Amino acid sequence: MNYNILSYLIYLPVIAFIMLKVGWLFYKNGEVFLISLLHNNLPLVKNVNNLLLIGYYLVNLGYAILTISNWETVSSITEMINTLAHVIGKIMLILALLHYNNIFWLKYLTKTKILN
Repeated sequence: MNYNILSYLIYLPVIAFIMLKVGWLFYKNGEVFLISLLHNNLPLVKNVNNLLLIGYYLVNLGYAILTISNWETVSSITEMINTLAHVIGKIMLILALLHYNNIFWLKYLTKTKILN
């Protein structure tokens, strides 16, 4: 049995769910954070939030494409579970780091009056 195809069939819906659901949650909940951070400047909030969402989708899509293109041959069910856990866990950690990095820089830029 070809475990690579089964791995792809599991990986693609999971990464699509992560990309769409988490991106939408960041978009909706981040708008409240941005409104308070940017002092109710709604046009700027909308533009910054849209840019963050587009960047999030592009990073996720790029990671998914690179992961599939560099996927090693999987020869057992144990190896498949290990590979899936590794690649999905890695993107979740990367996205968490990017999220906190965005929060830090937005807070820093508004504190120094660069973004206001």
